[in-house]
Parts: sequence; structure tokens; C-alpha cells
Amino acid sequence: MKSSENAIPEVQTIGGSVFDIQRFSLHDGPGIRTLVFLKGCPLRCTWCSNPESQKFLREIMCNASKCIDCDTCSEICPQNAIKKNRPFHRIDQELCDACGNCCEECPTQALQWSGKHMSVAEVLAEIEKDQEFYENSGGGVTFSGGEPLSQPEFLKNLLIECHSHGIHTAVETCGFCRREYLQGIIPFTDLFLYDLKHMDPVEHKKLTGYDNARVLENLEWLCKETANIIIRMPIVPRLNDSESNLTAAAKLMDRLNIKEIHLLPYHNYGESKYEMLGRDYSLKDLNTLSEQNLEAPKRIFEQHGLKVNIGGE
Repeated sequence: MKSSENAIPEVQTIGGSVFDIQRFSLHDGPGIRTLVFLKGCPLRCTWCSNPESQKFLREIMCNASKCIDCDTCSEICPQNAIKKNRPFHRIDQELCDACGNCCEECPTQALQWSGKHMSVAEVLAEIEKDQEFYENSGGGVTFSGGEPLSQPEFLKNLLIECHSHGIHTAVETCGFCRREYLQGIIPFTDLFLYDLKHMDPVEHKKLTGYDNARVLENLEWLCKETANIIIRMPIVPRLNDSESNLTAAAKLMDRLNIKEIHLLPYHNYGESKYEMLGRDYSLKDLNTLSEQNLEAPKRIFEQHGLKVNIGGE
């Protein structure tokens, strides 16, 4: 049977897990951008501000400020995964099967989903709502995470559809992925925002769970395939802000002919999310950095002739 001209292309039925879509970003690529956050990441960065992005399966988060201690959730949970820990309840993520009964019955919406299955068509429809802003500002869409290349087919088909609609595309990646996944998206990616965490492999493993061999090998390979790469580096006090580490990163960029880096000052805005997921936040003793705190790191990269933006502006 011949398909209709107006039928949605088969590629748009491919789906994946999205945990957030943010609009009007000015710090994740050129112009005004829509950020699409894909769920799932192989790394466990100590400073991760989106812990709900790490697991691939959807999770339930409990907002303590909205909990009225009514016990509805614990009484309805078929897995007995919600514990009555005053002043608010905690969810045992090992027992929870994410059935959603508690979210549906919670009278104050203190319980929230993290992660939603969406088709390519559904995500594209959200992106296209902002197309006028892209055209007026030179903006577009940025796919982040989590690690977007952990959902390679979903990401690739999103990029293909965006390109076919004339939308500028950027992908933020930690580079910890199979090389063929990177290779598959190059034709449809206008800009790579490539994260560097730490240059020392031992320290990288301590801070993320894996050493940086694959990250650096993929970066070197990617530089031979495309010149459209900006490095992004979180600056975290005592963890990766040493002069030796920053100098090593600058020398690598110089060798690979990468011209621009975005320095991202550490912040603890994600601490409350750990509490909502019932996890411990290990950096409670660290203070949030301001742009002024990054003047010294900025000079190190500028001394190597690199363009430096703070905060990704």
C-alpha cells in the first residue's frame, strides 16, 4: 500500500527519554537557543548539577517544600518504596518501579517525574515553537544531558530533522562514547560543545568514575573531522582548578588548533535535587564561584592565544 504524502516520516516515530526542555538560553551556543536535555549519562561527575540526568530510567523526585505529610503516597505505593522520614517522605529508588501512582495521587504535586518518553516528532514540535527567535538571533537548538550520545539513534534523528527544517544544531558532549556515534552525527551538527573535566587520568577517574583516555582520543579524532568545536570546562575549587591542570588543557587546545573555551564557574544550585532524589551531595563545603573568581584561570588560557568566555556567554 502506497503511503500518503502527508504521512509523518517513519524516522519521527523513534523515541527517547527527555528530562527537560528549556527556552531562551543565551549561554549554550550562538543566539537564542532551546536546550533539550536527554536523560542518561555514563559519568558520575562529583559536581553534577543535574543528578536526575544520570540514570536512563525515569525517576520520582520528592519536593520537601510541598510535602504536607499526608501519607497518601506511602499508602498507595505497591512496592512500599516510600518511607515516612519526617518532615517529608523519602523514596527508596532501588524499590521504586516508577509506576507513577504516587505522582498522580499527591495532592500538592510534591512528587514529580524526572524523565519523559518523547518521539522525535514531539521534540521537534517543541523546538519549532521558537523558530522565529532562532531566525532573528542566529540561534537554534542545543542537545545536552546527561550525555546525549548515550541515546545515539534518538539524537541522530533529532539532528537530522532539525537540519531538514533549517535549524542550527549544537551538541554538548563529554566525549565518553563510542566513536561511531560521534561520526554518525557530524553531518548534522553545526557546533560541538566538548566538555573537559580534568587532564590527569587518575584524577579524572576519581571525579567522574572513568579515566579520560576515551575522552581525549575522541576529541583528537573529532578535531580532524570538523573545526566547529568549543571546549567547555567547569572550574571547581580544589578539584580541577590548579594551574598545572588548566595549563595542560590550554596546551592541548593549542596543539589541536581549538580556538575557544567556555569556563563554567562551579555552583551548588543542584544540591536540592540530590535531596529530592534521596541522595547525598558531597560538595556541601564548597562555595559557589563568581565570574570574578575565574579571572586567574581566564588569563592562563588567554596566554595561549585562546578566546575565553566565562559562563558560556
